[in-house]
Amino acid sequence: MNTKLHNHPSEQQAMVLEDMSPLARISSFIRSRISENTTLLWLPAVWNTCGYADILEMKQGEILVAAYPFLDAHLEQLGRDAHRYHLEEATNLDESVIYSSLVRYSTAWDTDHDGNIESGTFLKMILLLPLLKQMGVNILYMLPVTRYSTINLKGDIGSPYAVQSMFELDPNLHDPLLDDMTSITLNDEMSALVAACHLLDIKVTVDFIPRVTARNSDLIRNHPEWVYWIHNEALEGFAPPPIPELDFFEECKPDKLETVYRSGETAAFLAKFSLPPNDLNEELWLQLKHRSQETGEELLHLIEEEMGITTAPAHSDWINDVQPIWTDITFLRLYADNNPLVEHLIKPDQAPYVLFDTIKCNYYPAEKPNRELWDLLIEGLRFNLNTYGIDGFRIDIGHVLPVPLLDEMFDVVKSIKPKALLISEDLFNRNHQKAAAVGYNIMLGSGWNIMTDITKDNLTEYLRELPQLAIHVFACAETADTPRITSRGGVALARMIAVFNGFLPNAIPYITTGFEMNEELPLNCGLGDNTDGADIPRAFFNRMQIDWSKSESMIPLLSELHEFKSLKRNLMDAEKFFVAESPEHVVVYGYMDEEERLICCFNLCGEQAVELSLAPLQHVDAAWKVGIDSHFGQGQLSSAALSANKVKLQPYQAIIFTC
Repeated sequence: MNTKLHNHPSEQQAMVLEDMSPLARISSFIRSRISENTTLLWLPAVWNTCGYADILEMKQGEILVAAYPFLDAHLEQLGRDAHRYHLEEATNLDESVIYSSLVRYSTAWDTDHDGNIESGTFLKMILLLPLLKQMGVNILYMLPVTRYSTINLKGDIGSPYAVQSMFELDPNLHDPLLDDMTSITLNDEMSALVAACHLLDIKVTVDFIPRVTARNSDLIRNHPEWVYWIHNEALEGFAPPPIPELDFFEECKPDKLETVYRSGETAAFLAKFSLPPNDLNEELWLQLKHRSQETGEELLHLIEEEMGITTAPAHSDWINDVQPIWTDITFLRLYADNNPLVEHLIKPDQAPYVLFDTIKCNYYPAEKPNRELWDLLIEGLRFNLNTYGIDGFRIDIGHVLPVPLLDEMFDVVKSIKPKALLISEDLFNRNHQKAAAVGYNIMLGSGWNIMTDITKDNLTEYLRELPQLAIHVFACAETADTPRITSRGGVALARMIAVFNGFLPNAIPYITTGFEMNEELPLNCGLGDNTDGADIPRAFFNRMQIDWSKSESMIPLLSELHEFKSLKRNLMDAEKFFVAESPEHVVVYGYMDEEERLICCFNLCGEQAVELSLAPLQHVDAAWKVGIDSHFGQGQLSSAALSANKVKLQPYQAIIFTC
């Protein structure tokens, strides 16, 4: 499409962007810069979703464009496209697709070809929205966008989960193209992205982090007692104590407490903790606090140098877990006292500490809530909803929060946004009823774990439990916390699994940013790690970009899945779901009623083809039709094969049939 550039908003765009909202003001500013600014950008060609024609140069999947005319054309197209959609208050989760984005990574690019990757921004994220719509996305889930700590870095830029302030955004997400727009704030840029999503009927959820904070969190300045402290000499090699009496990756339930606290290394671990600096030496604490304010020196570094203590790194709440400790974050102290169940197991003068049980305030609440901290966390939720207009939250490790706190949080969210999307990080489908009872409507679930080892037994067991779930789960083989599925079996496996996850009952297809471009490098490997400890770049900690310039991507397949599924909505009911008998290495599931059948077939073997008879699944004398084939135009069935009711599935091939 040859996009014409205009000096004034089109009539359609003006109808959509008629007020002086942040999105309208940004759009107006960009238009005002068209004639007077000559800024050029190299961008991925795939981002050119509006068919902008005035391309100055093109090579290897990139285009060189004049920045402001290019953005203006896309914002104008956004205004036109908006008339095709209507934002409903409630989200139909059976018709949803979730896209998980780390904004600084999702739209990162070397836009000036100086060899350095520029951070992704809220503004550039708007360019991706049409691509997301092609893939059926109606929920954008953004990993943390708040200002994060730049000390105790893991990698070269640090983790977005090391939240330093829950009320300030990451300044790197500001777009330099808006530098001269003095009337705009970073909050406005975020609000503009949310508004753009809403124009296309995309709901927006963000990560909210209520259980941990950066080790040099802004909270420490006024409330050092809200986090946990250890002696400096305990920092090197700091880790939770091994409990040899218990199994690997065991949950700390009440019947395990005695064993944990009586185990050999637990006492030495507890001795590493210290009182907070204001209790340790209030006069010195006040002096250091004042000095930091006057000189700009890092307060935590002053405490370490002058008082010999530092904040305690966080660790897993699972006993004998192999995950490394999180050196850039520390737990928030949600109670001022200890759970009564452990009082007889610790010394009377024990400093505030973190152990497997104290992390899990859902199982082990104490009796003195840190009310001021609870109120601040609740205010953080209110701030996000009111400031940015978002539609919900994923509550980071929310399953370990005190139930009364979680209840209060959800009450506030629903008072502002009654149909809010609330996502639980719970890792196992077996906890679906608990998550639903608390108030969540989506949970991570077991898919990521099941698909670390893609076997027939694993997948069929997973399939059979899905229709009974009380809550929707993510349908995915990878998340931001796991290795990429391509690193387990290549692109063919990833394409097969994309089809597998596209048609499940009570499960929402979930696209981890980069999956659509067949990325192999992960955002993180905290779960299901297959790297054997290799020091590979990870987008949580390193400056990285998705290779948007690839000639082959998953976008056409994901778009086909969405379009095909939209034609089969009435058939795809959990009550019509079944798992069929199938040969070795093959999984078959589907839906049937009196009128129609949809059969999903998967060859889990990456080395050999498998023949499958469709005769037992046929509906009277209706002919089979191929709906989706995961291969790159390969493995198309001949009419003879179809008439014989047999199909040969190639390695890692998925085919959807209807009749």
